[in-house]
Amino acid sequence: MKLIKYLQSGLLVVMALSLSGCSIFGDDELTYKELQPFNAKVAPSVAWDASVGGGIGDYFSRLNPVVVGDLVVAADREGLVVAYDRQSGKRVWRRDLQAEYAQQGEGWLGGVESLRISGGLSAYNGKLILGTENGDIFALNGTDGSVLWHQTVNAEVLADPAVDATQVVIAAGNGELFAFSAETGEQLWNLPTDVPALSLRGTAAPTLAAGGAIFGTATGKLSVVVTSNGQQAWETRLATPKGATELQRMVDIDSNPLVRGNYIYNVAYNGQLAAVEIRNGRIIWQREYSSFQNLALQGNTLFATDVGDRVYAINVDGGIEEWVNNDLEGRELTAPVYFNGQVVVGDDFGYLHFLDAQTGEMAGRVDLGDPVYVAPVVADDQLYIQTRDGTLLAVRIN
Repeated sequence: MKLIKYLQSGLLVVMALSLSGCSIFGDDELTYKELQPFNAKVAPSVAWDASVGGGIGDYFSRLNPVVVGDLVVAADREGLVVAYDRQSGKRVWRRDLQAEYAQQGEGWLGGVESLRISGGLSAYNGKLILGTENGDIFALNGTDGSVLWHQTVNAEVLADPAVDATQVVIAAGNGELFAFSAETGEQLWNLPTDVPALSLRGTAAPTLAAGGAIFGTATGKLSVVVTSNGQQAWETRLATPKGATELQRMVDIDSNPLVRGNYIYNVAYNGQLAAVEIRNGRIIWQREYSSFQNLALQGNTLFATDVGDRVYAINVDGGIEEWVNNDLEGRELTAPVYFNGQVVVGDDFGYLHFLDAQTGEMAGRVDLGDPVYVAPVVADDQLYIQTRDGTLLAVRIN
């Protein structure tokens, strides 16, 4: 389903958006574009595949694989973390965190509860960081999977943790930012932020740069907090709530801030794509786009997928649109990544699409057999993709 929205009280409101603008209570069917023939310029193929437990099923998640040296590491929702050799696909280590850390249910809910891994994986200098919907935060040794430290917060962790040599910064589902020592797991500071009654299911991961943690909020603001003391440096608005209903007024920033040099690039749902000065939050340019997916940057070009599943190339010098591809509307695309001259997106029908980065034309496609829900991870000459059923695949261009 396209978007899952929720009330902070915990009441789930599920809403599927389509090109036809169907009502949540109506009889209209979801619409999407059928795949059309094209002249293939690249021939992607699966180099190897492996299983990572039960995957994420039908749950909302951005749980992604991550590369650690010669390994690619992935996890499932239940608590299984597995590392594979990047080239051969041979399993190197396996860690079952649910068996060690999941709590026993009570009463008629008896049984071991799912660990519900949802945030991460993130990696830095051989260390893996992940978070759970139960509020757990784990740091693992990327070489063997051993647990370095374990912390808890009183909130869901739905986004990738940000990590560097000294700190791990978590953006929790209740709008609060937490910082922990990367070495010991000791909590260093926390910063509450406002959260509206209704927001998108999900949270933007922070980005660490220039001594600050840069993050987007569910109120449509981009903000920076100084990592040394947890004090807010500045905030600027990328989206202003409009409309008569709470649904229309949602303005979440759920994409991770992208930093290059002195500028931050980010996009809001029902808002703007903007270039912002990192020093003071001044908006250099902004253009009207609506997205909850991460951006990709190659050279002077930003790549984005919007809520209508259109793929864009946008020049960073002024935000001028270079091309748009609308061949995949309604197919529930992932965020884009740049890979060897191609812009790559996955879809909910199990396909990986390769678009020429210069023209936006379809250049290649491969059927992976199960819905692709999170952007591929690029490392050297391979893409690593995780599907809903728990399959991890390495894909190359022949």
